[in-house]
Amino acid sequence: MERRPSLAYRALDAQVLAGLADEPALLSEDGTFTYAQLLHESASIAGALQQLGVKEGDKVVVEVPRSREQVVVVLALARLGAVPAGTADRRLVGTPPVYVHGDDEPVPWRVLLQAGRTDPAPARPSDTDDYEQVLLDTYEDVFTTLLAGGAID
Repeated sequence: MERRPSLAYRALDAQVLAGLADEPALLSEDGTFTYAQLLHESASIAGALQQLGVKEGDKVVVEVPRSREQVVVVLALARLGAVPAGTADRRLVGTPPVYVHGDDEPVPWRVLLQAGRTDPAPARPSDTDDYEQVLLDTYEDVFTTLLAGGAID
């Protein structure tokens, strides 16, 4: 039996391929971001996190206020299969977020974006059995809005 595509793929990549690339996906204080822009930015952050060692199943604390950056972080983690968690050694905190891992030097958001642009992470082909439900339980508004082709506000 073939598994259905991952939640990250269905929420962004498939929407871009379906013709929504230039449609609004996120309305924020920073402006309007299209599906293509949100895909590009989340894939870049995912690529940077991957370069820093974040992989499928890793727990990552997301302490980012509701903002464009929070949506991007959530989508980036979904691309990698990393799990948003209440406690973990890896954290994304603040606005704009910085990445913190143990005693390592924090990595600023702009550096994550720049580093990830050289090797953006693709969405995983499919999710593990309960991963999609974990994301929906935690960030239902983000995923249900994007899956419906709407704009998060």
